Amino acid sequence: MSHKERKTQFVSDLVGGTTLDIYLVTSISAVSYLVWCILKKRTSLFNNSNNDRTKESWIATLVDNALNWNNLLLSTTIYANNIPLLVVLNIMPLIPILLLSGNTGGSTKNKDNSTKSKVRKAIVNLKTISVKQFLPFKTYITVYRAQMMVITCVCIMAVDFQVFPRRFAKVETWGTSLMDLGVGSFVFSMGLISARSYLRQLLESRFSYKNTVIKSIQNSTPIFVLGLIRLISVKSVDYHEHVTEYGKHWNFFFTLGCLPVLNAIFSPLILKISPIVSSFLISIIYELFLVKGELLNYIITSPRNDLFSANREGILSLFGYFPIFLNGLALGSSILPVVSIPYSIFKVGIKREDLVKAYENRKGKVGISALKVMFILSVFFQVLYYIIDTCYIFQVSRRMANLLYVVWVSAYNCTFLFLYGLIEEKIVWEKPDIKVITESSVEGIEIETNIDELISDKFVPTSLTAVNTNSLVLFLLSNLLTGLINLTFNTIDADVIQSMGILFLYEFILAAISLLLYKYGLVIR
Repeated sequence: MSHKERKTQFVSDLVGGTTLDIYLVTSISAVSYLVWCILKKRTSLFNNSNNDRTKESWIATLVDNALNWNNLLLSTTIYANNIPLLVVLNIMPLIPILLLSGNTGGSTKNKDNSTKSKVRKAIVNLKTISVKQFLPFKTYITVYRAQMMVITCVCIMAVDFQVFPRRFAKVETWGTSLMDLGVGSFVFSMGLISARSYLRQLLESRFSYKNTVIKSIQNSTPIFVLGLIRLISVKSVDYHEHVTEYGKHWNFFFTLGCLPVLNAIFSPLILKISPIVSSFLISIIYELFLVKGELLNYIITSPRNDLFSANREGILSLFGYFPIFLNGLALGSSILPVVSIPYSIFKVGIKREDLVKAYENRKGKVGISALKVMFILSVFFQVLYYIIDTCYIFQVSRRMANLLYVVWVSAYNCTFLFLYGLIEEKIVWEKPDIKVITESSVEGIEIETNIDELISDKFVPTSLTAVNTNSLVLFLLSNLLTGLINLTFNTIDADVIQSMGILFLYEFILAAISLLLYKYGLVIR
């Protein structure tokens, strides 16, 4: 075989691994965040005299990147079969710190600048709260999205090396793998963040269908452009392709570009019957067409004799990725607001006057906390996945994005978001104390919303803040570097030392560029 044929075969006909293995490998992301939080709380390593996160010491930067970049690379390569050892290596240095340091950590000189163990407090006046205050920065969401981007960048390069286990690469048709989970998680995250638009418009009672559709098209246009650039570049250099992944011309950028537009087009229906109900309706109908309507056989066996059939995987899988997007939207509508809103799992957003009335009528006991929502949805999707996987004849299929794939991706993302939230609010830091006010003033004194203590980014590693700030740029750069390395180096014949050397260099370039952009305040959307 030619070198191109060997590379194509290298990522073809794969069957994946177990879901438990995937959970174990990716658990290092939560461990990394836990270790960083403990170091932040118990030492002065990540605190400097100016409290300027762009001027951390070089030791702090190295430790930060070792935890949030190197750990994820090691867990998916040379430690893939020995994750417990990697966890122990991360935890062991904490033992003397936990035994010898206090809660605030650090020397007397730096003690005032360290992150103190105190309850974060906030006052929320529902009658005067601004949209920006209603949808504040959420630490664990930033950590979740940034670490997902890091592991995505790592995998798209590492998959071309022997050191990356084949069970993590995308499966041919049936099965579960880390990279199959990654693309679905990307979609789930996009849906989660898209809830901000609905929540913002509905709070101010100014939802506009026309503006929503137009804005979604405008926002998706750059993503479609990136898809076209990737298509042209791949075809022009005769780069190896796995056709059954999305088709001959389709790529993941096109999928990402279509989803916000579909969300906007069907927004009246989604708002009326709720995202999670819409998700299950679409998934079940699509599954019936797959199984009863011979769509499954068409996807697997049909010849590629026209534009649609040539790209059938990418086009038809939208009926699976869209429900994943909607499940993310359902979770986002529950955990993005600064306060709980009633029936948030089944309802997107609420008018300001209705929210005020709900808190007045129920004396502040409205809805359930974000952490409880994540726990409930985690248990629901995990149990549902177990039942369907046990009783149903068909397995998970990322190629078709079938019902079981939708449930699996949703279960994983809800579970890991819950873990991040648990680390922040229960294990390391204190749960925020939020006082909700529904009067404009008390005894003639105006009550202003004050959530400053909730929105500080000091609880997020600098490396992850940098990644999250320019995530799309980082994703594009990782694709370009992957193509460049594959065109200039024989990746599939590289030994372990060569492979890890290139992967560490690749990782270093991405981390350094993201940090430089963050340091100079450059945000490229």
